Order: sequence, then structure tokens, then C-alpha cells
Amino acid sequence: MNCVEFRRQLAIDPQATSADFVQHRAECPRCAEAHARALAFEGGLARAFSVAAPAQLAEAILLAQTTAERRRRTNLRRATMFAAAAALVLAVGVVGMRAEAKPLSVQAVEHLHSEEQVLALTAPVAAAEVTATFADRGVALKQVPDGISFVAPCPVGKHRSVHLVMPTADGPLTVIYVADEKVARAAEFERDGLRGRSLPLGNGTLILLAKSKTEFDRVEALWRAAIAG
Repeated sequence: MNCVEFRRQLAIDPQATSADFVQHRAECPRCAEAHARALAFEGGLARAFSVAAPAQLAEAILLAQTTAERRRRTNLRRATMFAAAAALVLAVGVVGMRAEAKPLSVQAVEHLHSEEQVLALTAPVAAAEVTATFADRGVALKQVPDGISFVAPCPVGKHRSVHLVMPTADGPLTVIYVADEKVARAAEFERDGLRGRSLPLGNGTLILLAKSKTEFDRVEALWRAAIAG
């Protein structure tokens, strides 16, 4: 089992006990760390749902049902009007949501904030793991840049993407390659204290995120060579 296969199984069942899963976890410190985070998250969910039922719950439910029935009988006409209004509001809301779809840059920043713990990783990742992760997204790398401390086939919103971290002298630089959507042109942006750059590359979009854009040109050149050749 390699790192990509381990991460897939980890996403499906963090409690897996198959021999190859256990063996890889014992041999790979990075995957062992990811496994520990997954177990901690599962434990937090279990604690959050371990809520005792309040006292007199049955009585409260019966009272609510009785009250609801009384209101239904006396306010049927009003309920019908409210239902029609709610349907109209929902239709308008759906149209508004479609019109206000988040751009890739915003989705990338939100994804980074959800996984900020990986920015602290500094141990280099094997080139084979990087190649395999991109291959899983349908991208054949021409070469693998040096200095990658994290790689994972993370979804950014609904998109098939690869999430990487490259430590630099100015701090960690996040690289996200969105394999299934290509922006029309290169652009720079700033959001939530982060500088960003997005650009069309290959059949997808390359996004760079960091507190400083000092290393953007160098890292962009590395990934242009890796993806476009």
C-alpha cells in the first residue's frame, strides 16, 4: 500500500485494521500523523453527539404534537399562503446562489484554512508520491519540483485538485492544482491576509498562496516545467 492508497482508505474508514493499512501506518510517519488527526476528529464527533436526552422528553413531544394539530386546524389558510411565499423565496435564493458562485481563488483560500495544520510540515515528500497523486487526478508530470513537504488529492469545493506545501525562506507556500477547471487568464489577489496568484496551466488552474509573494515567480516556473514541460 502506498501513501495515496492509504489516504483513500483513511478517508473511507479511519478504523481500518487490514494488514497493509496497519503496516503502511507503522512505516510512514506522515501517514501515521494523518491517521492520528483522523482519529482525533472522529473522537470529537463522537463526544459532540454524546448528549443525554433531556428530562420529560416524551411529555414535551406530546405537547408539541397537540399544539401543532391545534394550529393546523385554525391556521390552514395562513399556512398555505406561507408555503407559497416560501417556495417563491427558495426559487429566488437558488437563482441567487447560482449567480454568486465562488471563484476558484476563494475556494482555494477556504480549503487552505480548513487544513492549516499541514503548513507546519517540513519533511520532504518522495517524488513518487507526488507523481502518483497527480496521476490520480489525470495529470502526468514531466518532472517533480524539489522542496515539497505535503501532497494530497484534496477536493477544493467540487473540483478534483492536488494540494501541496513548499516551505520557503519567507514561510510555507501552498500550491493547489485544480485539474478539472481552467481559468481564462492569470490574476493576482489578496484574501484573509494571504497573497495569491491563479493562472491557466495545462488543462487546469495553478493557484499559489502565501503571506508573501516573493517566491511566486520561482515556484510558478517550477510547476510550468513540471506540468507543461
